[in-house]
Amino acid sequence: MDYIARRSDLPDEEIQWMLGLGEQRALRPGDAFCRIGQTHHEVGLLQSGILQVYSVSQRGEKVVLDLILPGHFALALHGVSRGLPSDVCIEAVTPCTVIAWPYELRRAAFARHPGWLRLDARLVEDAFNRKHRRYMGLRVLTAEERYDRMLSELPGIWQLLPQYLIASYLAITPQYLSRLKRRQQARQDDRAKGPGIPA
Repeated sequence: MDYIARRSDLPDEEIQWMLGLGEQRALRPGDAFCRIGQTHHEVGLLQSGILQVYSVSQRGEKVVLDLILPGHFALALHGVSRGLPSDVCIEAVTPCTVIAWPYELRRAAFARHPGWLRLDARLVEDAFNRKHRRYMGLRVLTAEERYDRMLSELPGIWQLLPQYLIASYLAITPQYLSRLKRRQQARQDDRAKGPGIPA
C-alpha cells in the first residue's frame, strides 16, 4: 500500500481499513483480472508480476494497449467511468499477485474520509496522463524511438515479455521488432569496441 500512502494524505487507519477489505489473488499467466464484456468492475493493485491490457480488433487480433507493473492499479477505466461493460481485457503475462476491491467500495470510502476523494482524482489524473503519453508516442514517435523508450522505461522488464506481445505494444510486426533488436545489439557492440585506432 506504499503507493496509496505516497499519493494521498490519508491516515494510516484509513489505509489499513481499505487493506482489510481487499482480496488477494494469485494469477497465473493467461488468467484474466478483467474480461471484455465484464460488468462487475473491480480495482486491483498489482503487487508482483506484469499485467497486459488489451482489446481485440475487428479482424480478431489482440491489440496490446498498456502494461501494468507492480505498484500500479488495474482498472477498466473507460467502462467504469461510463457505467458500461469493460471493453478491454486485463490479463496476467507472468505470475501475478493482485489485491482486488469492488469498484463500488469507493462510495463508502468517500463517505468515510475526504482523502479518498482526493486520491481518486489523482488516480484518474495519473491514468489520463499515462494514456496521453502512450497515444502521443504512437502518433509522434517512430517505431525505433518507441522501442528505445521501452528499453529505458522498462529496463529488465521487457526481457520477461513474449516477442509477439512487445511487437503489439509497439504497434509493429514481430519481424520489424527482430530488426530493431539487431540494430540495438549492433550499437551496443560498437560501443563496447570503443573508438578505432587511427592508422
